[in-house]
Amino acid sequence: MKRILYILLLMAWATAQGQSIFPLKISENKRYFVTQQGEPYLYHADTGWGIFTKLTTEEVVEYLSFRKSQGFNTIQAIIAFTPREVNKYDQQAFDGDVDFSRPNEGYHDHVAEILSKADSLGLLIVMSQPWIGWSREGFGVSPENAIQRNGVEKNRLYGQYLGKKFAGFKNLFWIMGGDNDPKKDRECLIALAEGLYSTAPEHQLMTYHASATHSSTDLFQYAPWLGFSMIYTYWREKPNASADLMPHVYEEALNEWSKSDIMPFVLGESQYEGSGVRGNDMGNPQIVRRQAWWTMLCGGAGHAYGSDLYFFPSNWREIMRYPGAYQMGYLKEFFEQIPWWTLVPDIDHKAVVSGYGDWSKSNYVTTAVSTDKKLMVSYIPEIRPVSVDFGFLSGNNFKCTWYNPVTGKKGKEFTVNTKTVKKIGPVYGEDWVLMIQGD
Repeated sequence: MKRILYILLLMAWATAQGQSIFPLKISENKRYFVTQQGEPYLYHADTGWGIFTKLTTEEVVEYLSFRKSQGFNTIQAIIAFTPREVNKYDQQAFDGDVDFSRPNEGYHDHVAEILSKADSLGLLIVMSQPWIGWSREGFGVSPENAIQRNGVEKNRLYGQYLGKKFAGFKNLFWIMGGDNDPKKDRECLIALAEGLYSTAPEHQLMTYHASATHSSTDLFQYAPWLGFSMIYTYWREKPNASADLMPHVYEEALNEWSKSDIMPFVLGESQYEGSGVRGNDMGNPQIVRRQAWWTMLCGGAGHAYGSDLYFFPSNWREIMRYPGAYQMGYLKEFFEQIPWWTLVPDIDHKAVVSGYGDWSKSNYVTTAVSTDKKLMVSYIPEIRPVSVDFGFLSGNNFKCTWYNPVTGKKGKEFTVNTKTVKKIGPVYGEDWVLMIQGD
C-alpha cells in the first residue's frame, strides 16, 4: 500500500508542475532535442524493453516512477518482442496467425495506457514495433517470419494503424528495425515506416535500430521518415580475444558527428550492466559509465543505459538499484549544470594536446569545448595525466575542477593563470572528469 501511495503522489506531483515539456523538437543546429519551452533535452534513457509484456500496469508505474527518481527521462521499449508474445493480461499483439491487418485492439490499448502513465510522469517513450531480432527470435530475418510473410501492403497497413492509434501522444518517438539491418526485410520495413510516417504526427520522430557497428544513417541517411540516428556497438577489446571485435563507442560517435547530413544521434544500445543473463554483452559499472560519457563528449544528444533488467526477471526491483544506474544520474546532474549543447568534440586535439591515450583503446580520452571556448570537459577513462593547451581556451584565469563519475562528487579544485600548455592529472580512482572554465 505504501508503494502504491508513493507512486500516486509522484504522479500527482508531476502533473501539477505545469505545462508539459512535450512534444520535443529538434534544435536549430540539428544536434540535439529541445522541449516545448525551447530548453535543451538531454536524452537520458533506460532500456526497459519489456514493459508492455512483462509487467502489470501497476508494476510499470512502479518501474517508471523509480527510474524517474534516479534521473532517467526516457524509456526505450518494444511493443512485442516476439510475434506471439502474451502480456500480463493474456493478450497477444495480433489476432489470427500474426496477421498485421488484424492488430489486437486490447493489446494496443494496454500500450496506450502505459504511454499515458509515462506522460503523467514527464517521461518520453521511444517505442519499437515490429522488432526484427538478431536471429529468429523476433519478427524478421527469415521469409517464414512475420515481417516478410505479411508482405509489403500489410506492413504498410500496420504502420498506418500504429500512427493513427498513438497519434494523440506527445511523449512518443519510434524505433524501426531492432537489433538488425533490414536485409531481406527491407522492402516490408520501408513500407511499414512509410505507413507510420504518413499517419503519425510529425513530432513523433523516428529512428532505426541497426545491427551493432551500424547507425541509422549508415542505412537510411536520406529517408524522409528518419528524424534522428542511433549508434550501436559493444566492445573492441575483449579478454583472450585474438583480434579486435567492434569499434568503441567514441569511434562510432565521432563518425556519426562528422557526417555531412546532420541530425541528432544517441547511443541506443551498448554493453549492459549485469551478471551474465546476456552472456558476453554484459559490462560492469565502469564500462557503462565510459559509454555514456564518451557519447556525450563526442557530440551525442543522449544515451541509453542497459542492464539485465531489460525483460524484467523476478528480481527486477533489485536490478533497478545497480550502481551504474545511479552513476548515470550523476552524469545527467553534471551536464544539467553546464551548457552541454554548446560543446564541440575536440577531434583534432587542440585543447588536450597529449596524454589522450590510444585511438581504438579503452584508455582514449574524449574532450569537448564550448563554441565560445570558455568551457572544456574531458573524460579520462583510466588514470593518466593530460596536457591542456590553455592558450586554445578563452580567458586568462581558469577554474579547474575534478569530478568523480563514480560518486557524483567534486574532487580537487584549482586555478590556472597561464596561456601555455600544462600537464595535469588525477592520481587515484578508476575514471575522472576534468572541467575547465575560463573567466
